[in-house]
Amino acid sequence: MTTNGNVAAACLALAASAILSFIDNFVLAVSQEAGLWQFQLFRAGFALPILFLAARLFRQPIRAASPSRLALRSAAVSTGLLIYFAALGTLPVAQAGAGLFSAPIWVLLLSAILFGTRLGGLQLLAILAGFGGALMLLQPDPAALGPASLMPLAAGLFYGFGMLLTRHICASETALTMAVGIFLVIGTIAAAMLALVSLSPGADTTGPFLTRAWVTPSPRFLGLTLFQAIGAVIAVSLIAQAYRIGTPAFVSVFEYSFLVFACLWGFLLWGVAATSLAWAGIAVITTAGLAMSLLQKRET
Repeated sequence: MTTNGNVAAACLALAASAILSFIDNFVLAVSQEAGLWQFQLFRAGFALPILFLAARLFRQPIRAASPSRLALRSAAVSTGLLIYFAALGTLPVAQAGAGLFSAPIWVLLLSAILFGTRLGGLQLLAILAGFGGALMLLQPDPAALGPASLMPLAAGLFYGFGMLLTRHICASETALTMAVGIFLVIGTIAAAMLALVSLSPGADTTGPFLTRAWVTPSPRFLGLTLFQAIGAVIAVSLIAQAYRIGTPAFVSVFEYSFLVFACLWGFLLWGVAATSLAWAGIAVITTAGLAMSLLQKRET
C-alpha cells in the first residue's frame, strides 16, 4: 500500500468521523420530537433509497454473497448501533461514543473466546488501558450504576462482535451490501418495536425516548431524520473507501478521532466543554487503539 493511499485514507476516515460526530449531536433534538424506534424506522426509510440509488449510479452490486451470514452480521452491528442511539437520548455524543469505541477491546476478547486467538501480554495491557480510558470518559457514578450506565459498553460489545463477523464470515460482501443489510435490519427491528410500544396498553407518546409510542411526524422531526440519514450514508461511504485504499490497521486508528470531534462539536454547538478527565480518557483510548492495531498488524 502506497504512502499516498494511506494519507488519502486517513483524510477520508477523519472526514467520516467529523460528519458522524456532528450529525449524532442532533439525536438529542430528535428525542424531543419522537421516540427511538420511530426515528430509526424513518432513518432507515430515508437511507435505503439513497443506497439503492448510489448502487445504480456507481454500478455497484448489492446482492449478498451469503444472505444468512450477512443477516447475522447485520443483526450484531444493528444491535450495537441501536443501543448506542438509545444512549444518545440521555448522554453526550462523546460519552456514548466511548462505549462504542470499546469495540476493538471486545474484538480481541471475543477472538480469544470464540476462535482461540492467543493474546499476548502487551495486548492484554492495551485492552485494560482502553477499558480504563472508556471509564474515564464515561465517568460512571458508582452509587448510581445500573443498566443505563452500561449501555455504551454493551453497544461496543455488539458492534465489536459485528466487526469480528465481518472479518470471519462476510469478507466477500461489499461495503454497500453490508450498509444495506444494516439499515434493513434496523428498519425491521424498529418497525416491530414501534408497533409493540404503540399498541401495548398504556402506550405513551410523551414517555422516555426508548419506549415512546408513535407520534405524528413533525416537519422538524422529518428534517432532522433526513439530515441524519444523508450524513450517515455519506460517512459510511467515506469510511468504506478509506478501508479500500488504505491499510486497515492504519485507518482504524483515525476512526478514534470521532471522540475528539464529538467533544469539539459539543462545545461549538451546545457550549458543553469536556473535562480534563474526559480528554485524558480520549488520549488513553486512542493510544490503546493504536497499540492494539499495531500489535494485530504485527501478528498478521
